[in-house]
Amino acid sequence: MRPLQIAVIGAGIAGLACAGALRRRAVQVTLFEKSRGPGGRVATRLTEQGSFDHGAPYFTVHTHRFEHFVERWVAAGVVVRWPGRLIAFDRRRVIERPLAAERYVGAGGMHELGRHLATDLDIRYETQVARLERRNGQWNLYDDKRPLPMARGFDALVVTAPSPQTAQLLSDLSPLATIARSVEWESVWTAMVALSRPSGIDYDAALIYDDPILGWIGRDDSKPERASVTGVAERWVLHANPRWSRKYLELAPDAAAHWLGRAFSARVGRPVRVRALFGHRWRYATPIRPLKEDCLWDAQARVGVAGDWFGEPRVEGAFLSGLAMADALLAG
Repeated sequence: MRPLQIAVIGAGIAGLACAGALRRRAVQVTLFEKSRGPGGRVATRLTEQGSFDHGAPYFTVHTHRFEHFVERWVAAGVVVRWPGRLIAFDRRRVIERPLAAERYVGAGGMHELGRHLATDLDIRYETQVARLERRNGQWNLYDDKRPLPMARGFDALVVTAPSPQTAQLLSDLSPLATIARSVEWESVWTAMVALSRPSGIDYDAALIYDDPILGWIGRDDSKPERASVTGVAERWVLHANPRWSRKYLELAPDAAAHWLGRAFSARVGRPVRVRALFGHRWRYATPIRPLKEDCLWDAQARVGVAGDWFGEPRVEGAFLSGLAMADALLAG
């Protein structure tokens, strides 16, 4: 018998975890990713001013199953611990956030985790799946450029895109589309700031609850194994809070970055010398009410959905969702 042929849409952490687990069990997997690289929101922007982890700033470990993988990544030099000082601002009070769980970052950038998980996987980058078709018990995938399938003959399908995109792809093909449609998201504007002189800030990251714009600031060059750049004193990533991001969702990236930079300067309490400023919008940043299941599997249509909108909406949750999806697919 020929090995199972599985298509996975999305090479974020859930898709990579699912594909890796299937491949370890001799299943033939092809991933389709619309971006140029793997990892999804576990991302790093590489610029002339240095690198910026502009998606997930770090991840933590809360389960034994995930800990098993993280220990292997640490041993392989893929991720490292980040013992940075994290505080919170609430009503202008500074609150120390003790290290409740070890924080981990990619060695050299958060994107290193996605690159590692993508090793030896068959991934078609810059490939947007626009439409799906189930015919004669198999799945065919279409892009928006040609009438014929760009890939066909898959025995099962896994979709790990954000829930609105998943619902659109599976509309009229599986009842999972209705469930996916019920999950709403918060968006987040992000700014990457390179400073030409030190800010004087004595912490590495802060959660901010008392600012009309900012929700998080983190100093990226304080993370281990981050290369310095001549002329750049510090590199910061700023996340707007969901309320501001929702209100100004359609701003131009430069304009959003400008306002985040002004809020950062106000938080510091004096003007900062900005060498470079970049903006990025995460339209689907955080699910508002993630589903309690680890994943969902439609055995009749042979299609499953997984992602960080299941379980806990963090890196660990996405990874465990992908593993659970692989288990469900092989069991069903």
